Amino acid sequence: MQIRLKLVFLVMSAAILASIGAASDANPAAPVLAVSPNPAVANQTVSLLGTGFTPATTPGGTGSAGVHRITGTGGSQITVGGSLLTAPNVTYPINFDESGNWATSITIPVNINTVASGPLEIKVVDDVGLTLTTQLTLKSPDITISPASGGRTSSVVITGDGFPASNPATSDDVQINITYGGATVNVLAPNISGEISGTFQVPSTAAIPSTNVVRATVSGYDFSAITAHSVPAAALSVSPESGLPGSIITIFGESFPSSALVTSMRAGNISVLGSPAPVTDAAGRFTSFFVVPLFLPGEESIVVTAGGTTAVTEFTVRDGPVVSQPTPSPDLTTGAAEALVTLTRGDNLVRVWHFDNGSKRWTFFDPRPAFANANTIKVMESGKVYWVQVNKNQSAMLNGKVVEVFQGWNLLPW
Repeated sequence: MQIRLKLVFLVMSAAILASIGAASDANPAAPVLAVSPNPAVANQTVSLLGTGFTPATTPGGTGSAGVHRITGTGGSQITVGGSLLTAPNVTYPINFDESGNWATSITIPVNINTVASGPLEIKVVDDVGLTLTTQLTLKSPDITISPASGGRTSSVVITGDGFPASNPATSDDVQINITYGGATVNVLAPNISGEISGTFQVPSTAAIPSTNVVRATVSGYDFSAITAHSVPAAALSVSPESGLPGSIITIFGESFPSSALVTSMRAGNISVLGSPAPVTDAAGRFTSFFVVPLFLPGEESIVVTAGGTTAVTEFTVRDGPVVSQPTPSPDLTTGAAEALVTLTRGDNLVRVWHFDNGSKRWTFFDPRPAFANANTIKVMESGKVYWVQVNKNQSAMLNGKVVEVFQGWNLLPW
């Protein structure tokens, strides 16, 4: 990292010295002070270059061979935003050449003046009082998220720039707190240019639907960038979208609370909720079906409630005789990871065991990634009994039912 910073400094110094040299040839008497890169951010190391300062022909130089310099003592110093620049943000003395030209690197300090965006004055005074100023523009922070809309617990990528930099040249520990609707969802460290990149999870408590402020704040300062993220309303769809009384209709739900039991499913004024009732997955989705009641032809509303959230869609009842279709058989097996998600999401589940009395063999499921290929319980099967070990007491949604599990081992029929 240090080598990279030095290379960047040398390249920038060469470029600016070339431009300063051209200006000096045109008007050798005019002193010039320049900073690069410009704009920049707090805690970023920049190049500071000067030409036309006090030459060695002027008596009183305290450097080798009588050259002048910026000593860092008395009135000979560099100030940034009105504050004296000291180590480790600068190294004094800064020696000039015989013509009064010089170059150095400085690190913009992190304080209330530099964390805010806008113009920042840099002032240099040499050892005989020659004073010159230049202006550095501090970047404004900005963040972008993708996607801009998603359900509870969904993952969001956040990027941004214009924040104070992380810099090994200083001891400043820069952290950017990411909040969603006021709740902290991540803490990021910017790179050497003040850029951030990371992910966060939409809180499971976000309202459905809602629009929420995502804020990236510099820790310790009232300095932030904001954007908005929306949680969509719960939605229903049916297939087919029309049918005769007695036909089987599949219903799909999305953007409901995760791992929530469907407590109500009505077609018109008639309950069509099956048993066992469906449970939403980790993304708030579910799939179910119902038999079209004996309705008159026309439009009927389908209303579903899960986890306190309700959604509505429409279904068209066609004119015609009552039909009889086979009822889909319920899936009696569910993948272990999906079936136990309410326990694994909070790292509460330790392990699950099952003993098969016929084969006299034990099988197990361990949620840790290291056991992904070793687990011998692949699905949770209705009618079987499992030993479930958890770290703490919890009310969990398991196989469509709310089950109380207690710290330690629990014998649970599935």
